[in-house]
Amino acid sequence: GYAFTKSFRNVHLLSQQMEVGMLWINQPATPWPEMPFGGVRDSGYGSEGGPEAMEAYLVTKAVSVMAV
Repeated sequence: GYAFTKSFRNVHLLSQQMEVGMLWINQPATPWPEMPFGGVRDSGYGSEGGPEAMEAYLVTKAVSVMAV
């Protein structure tokens, strides 16, 4: 998911309420090998890459914020 905001309150609300595996705020997608990659619902459960790959039965969310 992607979002653009100047409010840290909105960043917090978005990261808590959006059902996505990856959330990019105020920036384009810039994944690193250490970051978990995955989705939720029809996009799949679990993550590949990073230490989270071992937690296949959990829903992991990556949130990245730039310039709030």
